Amino acid sequence: MTAASIAKDLRAAIRSGTYKPGDRLPSEAALMSNYGVARMTARHGLSMLKDEGLTVTRHGSGVFVRSFEPIVRTGATGQADEGTVTAEIDETGAGLVVRTLAVTAEAEPSEKIRTALGLAEGDKVTVRERLHLRERKPVLFATSYLPASIAAGTPIADQEVGAGGTHARLAEAGHAPVRFREDVVGRMPTIEEIEELRIEPGTPVLAVTRTAFTKDGSAIEVSHVVLDAGEFMLRYDIS
Repeated sequence: MTAASIAKDLRAAIRSGTYKPGDRLPSEAALMSNYGVARMTARHGLSMLKDEGLTVTRHGSGVFVRSFEPIVRTGATGQADEGTVTAEIDETGAGLVVRTLAVTAEAEPSEKIRTALGLAEGDKVTVRERLHLRERKPVLFATSYLPASIAAGTPIADQEVGAGGTHARLAEAGHAPVRFREDVVGRMPTIEEIEELRIEPGTPVLAVTRTAFTKDGSAIEVSHVVLDAGEFMLRYDIS
């Protein structure tokens, strides 16, 4: 009996509902006895399930089936902004809290941000960093970049942007976003992202670059969003 065979049996038991979310899987000792294998083989079988994101290890307690109650993020609403109704992206009813971490009124953009926003050499950007929490657990980190010529000196550059969020302030200034483009990449998290989002080992992230455009086709905002893939499901309606 190989570790892969043990993992296959346990995976099938999880998918059939024999082991439900939150249930404890058999211990290494139990697997050794049931399958007649060495401890390392049993341990490797369990670690394969963790690497697939099916289980979590609680030190001192054992290995448990991971619970997945996804926050549904639709392409129409995107990530919640300060002042918006969090239910717009949370169809589970769990509720998200948006925390503004930092605001920089004028900063030097990277070349990619400069190009994406169509800025000239020397133009600055306003940067907003936000963390979204679900029941006190960070699930999404977002950094938004806007032309400082539009955002600096407005509530967009304040800690509290006001009711309706950044997009409401842009609309008031005559730069309402009317179209969005998202580029989504699935990858493993960086060390900083693991710490920031408190991600379980083996859990990937979804890296989203979201660009907002005004009616005349100008890019008005670029947001880099990192989501804990163990917490989110992305939904896009395509006509």
